[in-house]
Amino acid sequence: MQNFTQQLLLATLFTFMVFNFSALAQNEGEVERARSKYNRSVRYNDFQVAKTAIYDLMALEPQNSSYLDSLAYIYFEFNQYASAALVTRDALKQNPNNQLMLQIGAKSLDQLGALDQSLKMYQKLYTVSDDAYVLYEVVQKQYALKQYEDAMLNTELLLGKPLVQGSQVYAQDKEGNEIEVPFKAVIKNLQGLIARGKGDEESAKKYFNSALSLAPKYALPQENLNPSE
Repeated sequence: MQNFTQQLLLATLFTFMVFNFSALAQNEGEVERARSKYNRSVRYNDFQVAKTAIYDLMALEPQNSSYLDSLAYIYFEFNQYASAALVTRDALKQNPNNQLMLQIGAKSLDQLGALDQSLKMYQKLYTVSDDAYVLYEVVQKQYALKQYEDAMLNTELLLGKPLVQGSQVYAQDKEGNEIEVPFKAVIKNLQGLIARGKGDEESAKKYFNSALSLAPKYALPQENLNPSE
């Protein structure tokens, strides 16, 4: 899941790094200088300077919301999760359905340990995207928050998604090697954890065995079946 979301974020970088500079700016020369500073700093991979250029542009063109998108992305990429979360909050006030900002905000809040807030943002993101991977994130947060009934219901919804039936995701085998396993196996393993959280050990083992039947080398359900080993 982490690989997928990182790739999605990287795929959006250049989309949100291209700004729509207003020809009506009061000082077109200052805007052009800030734009040049930003473009050159990105080209040279100097994102600290890029941030200062974005702040200059925000002061010159406060109506351009794309600056917040790019600023949030930079903060997130450099693990400044509190700043990323704050910027996404402001960006979402202007565009509540901005999927990139919802994703960055949710992941930033997750990193900060604010799971309940992260869950709410993932739920909003799922509402506007109908993305199976986002629903998986919702289930993970619900499991972590011990919302077992809601989590189990959403795993059943997830298993009904066409994407899940044919998708492979990355996981690890017992030796720690990265392997591809069916997305369905990962969901079955999570269902086992949810059942265990509810105190239903018999069902938990059935889910873990189901995951292994789909991906015999998948380490997590093997470990979950024999947690004392």
